[in-house]
Amino acid sequence: MQKNRFFSGRLSIQQRVPLLICFFLLSAITLYGVANYYSLRKATLAEGKVRIETLSSQISTMFGQSAQLVVASMENAAKQSSVNKCLESGGKDFRKETLAELDKLHRDTTWVSVELLDSGGKPVLRSEKSKIDVKTDIRAVLSFMNVPPNLAVVGKIYNISGAMYYPVVATIAEKDHIKGYIIGWQALRVTPQAVSQFTHLLGTGAVLYIENSDASMWTNLLKPLPNPAFKPGHMNDIIAYKNPQGVDMIASAKTVPNTHWVAVVEFPQAAILEGVKGFTNLIIVSGLLLTLIGIIAAWIMSRNITRPLNELTKAAASIAQGDYSSSVDIYRKDELGELANAFNVMTAKVYKMHQDLESKVTERTAQLQNVNKELEAFSYSVSHDLRTPLRAVNGYSIMLKEDYEDKLDAEGVRIVDNIIKNAKTMGQLIDELLAFSRLGKKELAFSNVDMKPLAQSVIEELLENGIREKYRIGIGSLPSSNADRALIKQVLMNLIGNAIKYSSRQDNPVIEIGAQEERNRVVYFIKDNGVGFDMAYAGKLFGVFQRLHSQEEFEGTGVGLALVKRVIDKHGGEVWAEAEENKGATFYFSLPK
Repeated sequence: MQKNRFFSGRLSIQQRVPLLICFFLLSAITLYGVANYYSLRKATLAEGKVRIETLSSQISTMFGQSAQLVVASMENAAKQSSVNKCLESGGKDFRKETLAELDKLHRDTTWVSVELLDSGGKPVLRSEKSKIDVKTDIRAVLSFMNVPPNLAVVGKIYNISGAMYYPVVATIAEKDHIKGYIIGWQALRVTPQAVSQFTHLLGTGAVLYIENSDASMWTNLLKPLPNPAFKPGHMNDIIAYKNPQGVDMIASAKTVPNTHWVAVVEFPQAAILEGVKGFTNLIIVSGLLLTLIGIIAAWIMSRNITRPLNELTKAAASIAQGDYSSSVDIYRKDELGELANAFNVMTAKVYKMHQDLESKVTERTAQLQNVNKELEAFSYSVSHDLRTPLRAVNGYSIMLKEDYEDKLDAEGVRIVDNIIKNAKTMGQLIDELLAFSRLGKKELAFSNVDMKPLAQSVIEELLENGIREKYRIGIGSLPSSNADRALIKQVLMNLIGNAIKYSSRQDNPVIEIGAQEERNRVVYFIKDNGVGFDMAYAGKLFGVFQRLHSQEEFEGTGVGLALVKRVIDKHGGEVWAEAEENKGATFYFSLPK
């Protein structure tokens, strides 16, 4: 169980009681304030959403009415007979009259081009007041707008060479058959002062955006903007989101009639909730005042409780220092008096238990020393007494094979070979068990170990020249480590020896030795392309006598990896492995920097 950090410090009960009262007061005030704050916030936001939706509707209507005037003038020009006849003649007849009609459409300097197009979108006649040739795919513009016969529509806004333009297209039709188009391009030019004044009328912090209905462009009427922080989605919804600066915003989007535009009005929530701040400040001031009063009252009351407790604390500290004769003299009839009596009884029992524990510790220490001596005697017996008969078995078996091999049948020779082989394995097992048991007592002799030369020397010991040519061994960069050289060499002997053994049946055995540095440690690895193993049994790798392959497949005692783990554990590192059957294995071990 974790300790409560707030109440487990050096604060006395006399200090904690006021703090506890303060906590409950603050909790009550906070709950009351939060409940009222969120109610007021909810009501304020609801009112703000109604306001922003009304503003977006008004803005949409205003832009729609402006667009209607433009659309009406375009439709009127498209219905002129002179324009129809000029279109039918390919721009040869009624040219002067048609140019006059096209020139009328230049209502102000924002109109940069007006053209008469045939049904395929090819230019037939261009207004003489046209100043700019808007470079865009006219067919794509007409296809997107899909204007019905005898009507006009304001198209979406295009970003052309850093400037913003939008088309107004009117169709010239006869019996619902479109014969051509009048297309006018108007530049979107608004001064920063005009935008600032307009948004100021909307309210503090308000921003107006215009977006194409297909979301292809987004602008604040001054310049094209990157993709918005939200997608308008349903036009009747209020959108809440965070802007790129992380500020909470709400917005309302409305389609603009007679156009391919969406008008978006955006407000920061902070501007809408400005009136809620005063209420929050009042709650904070009231809470601090009530908390201060509670602390003073609780401090006075707690003093009568903490004085006897201080005496108990001093007595407990004396006991902690070994003085079990300490007791307290508190003569009260309340709970503190009962606590003092119980404390005195406890002190007497603790003193008696301490006496008993001392005698038990002495007895257990003597028993442990005897066990250690017996273990040392056992190790000596294994090292000397067991090896003598084992050498005799091995020696007699070799003599039997050498002197009587020609008199034995095949089965007899096989049995003698097995005796020699198992005797040799038993001797190796005894050596490794002794090394494993002695490792627990061994003190580490730390020094700066250059790992790369050490790995090279291990490989030379393990592989004879003739065999070494079969293996392709790569040694990467191996940082030095502060470790026990002899033990780390034993680790490398076991791991590299395993890599050699388990990749020996491959046609092209490959072994890679490398390392990678981390913040507080260096991780070394030995990788091979041998038989590998199933990771489901990886937990058994580093136990004594645990083997994942039979003795017939690969020789071994099952102690080597257990020895590796014990050495790395003594160095404060870790050892683990990754492998896949028939695809090799990688063994890792780490050493602290």
